[in-house]
Amino acid sequence: MNKTLRAVLLVGLLMLGAAQQAQATLLTWNLDGITFSDGATATGEIAMDVVANTWSTFHVSTTTGSLPAFTFDNGNSDLYFGGGFGPNNFLLMTSDGSRLFNFSFTTALDGAGGSFMLDTDNSFECLTCDPFRTVSAGSLSSGVPSAMPEPASLALLIPVLGILGWMSRRKEQTARLLKFA
Repeated sequence: MNKTLRAVLLVGLLMLGAAQQAQATLLTWNLDGITFSDGATATGEIAMDVVANTWSTFHVSTTTGSLPAFTFDNGNSDLYFGGGFGPNNFLLMTSDGSRLFNFSFTTALDGAGGSFMLDTDNSFECLTCDPFRTVSAGSLSSGVPSAMPEPASLALLIPVLGILGWMSRRKEQTARLLKFA
């Protein structure tokens, strides 16, 4: 019985360890000090995992300059990774493809968070790409990521708890049978 209990505990610990490994690095990236060549600015945030190239939400607003003010969000736009200049390039593009905001960086974004400068030679916003305005300054920054266990983590623990409960009950039944014998 002792061997079985140890085996179940070992399996449980292994499953718990696997659950802790299954974490996303979804970070909220804030637009900091982004200005365009025409004096307009951009503000907002993007929740994305730059390691897995996935995103959940974004809300990025630009002010009027050579282009009218606009807000990119999940309702009217999509976020696309790659296809541009620089490491970890991504762009926001309206559903009809008429307006886009290209983000390129001087160094690769990573899942550890921090501040990353935009590559001003390759970051821009355009409306059917004419008119066109470049980013003259700015960065994206995020805090330190918090571990977000995947929903499967709890599911991994349920069978282990069930086995431990079953073993405890069986041990009690065996003890009762030995008491009356």
